[in-house]
Amino acid sequence: MSNRIKCPLCGNHIYKNGKTKSGVQRYRCQLCLKTFMSDQSPTKHFKNSSKLIKKFIGYMIDDVTLDVAARNLEINIKTAHYYRYIVFHTLLNYQDEIELSDSIMIDETFLSIREKKYKILRLDGKDIRGLSFNQLCVITMINLRGLCLAKVSSRGMASPGDFIRLFNQNIGSVNKFLHDGNPKQVQFMNQFDIEKINARRNDSEEYSTIIVDSLHSNIKRYLFKHAGFRLKYLQHYLNFFVYRYNQLILSDSKNKTEQLQAKN
Repeated sequence: MSNRIKCPLCGNHIYKNGKTKSGVQRYRCQLCLKTFMSDQSPTKHFKNSSKLIKKFIGYMIDDVTLDVAARNLEINIKTAHYYRYIVFHTLLNYQDEIELSDSIMIDETFLSIREKKYKILRLDGKDIRGLSFNQLCVITMINLRGLCLAKVSSRGMASPGDFIRLFNQNIGSVNKFLHDGNPKQVQFMNQFDIEKINARRNDSEEYSTIIVDSLHSNIKRYLFKHAGFRLKYLQHYLNFFVYRYNQLILSDSKNKTEQLQAKN
């Protein structure tokens, strides 16, 4: 009997129960009869080469569908789903490790909740009009270099507590906050003794909201390409989007302001 490994389901002691084809030890719990392997990491079933997973990540970066990626790589669609799970799991805490500095723009964008089981309807069965609890609020932050964050906060409008809970750990050496006048944002920014500028009311082109507006457009365009994803996985998709977006910024010598000015 193993003294080191316990059943992950009930915590009872377990016994050896043969090995897999690849020689990995299997175990069995006598109490709940669950069988499992000692290696519970996301990559425990990973058999293919790192070259193949790199190609798959390349397809993800290019927004290629799983069906097309699986066909081009000659892998089963279930394997493609497993690869995507590995990528999403790897980026699970990615945004918590990002620290934004200098001037930061804060804003929100809203995504409609289309899955019936999550929608809130009126008594007559019709949709609620306007900004309602049938929209998810995604709070975004981006500095003038172009490094960004995007996190799901709540249904409807986010509260000051949502800003604090999601972003306090991401604030570095900030010298200026740019916002659109939302009082919830202002309450969050009041924690920091720095300059706060309402970019919507400021006549100076220096404080335009074009950067954060462009970010929101890119997020919605990215999610549109993955239409049909489950709502509970939205943050995983946002984590990958932010990772891809930030890596493109870090690999470019120009900051986001200069890039947008060049396009216009």
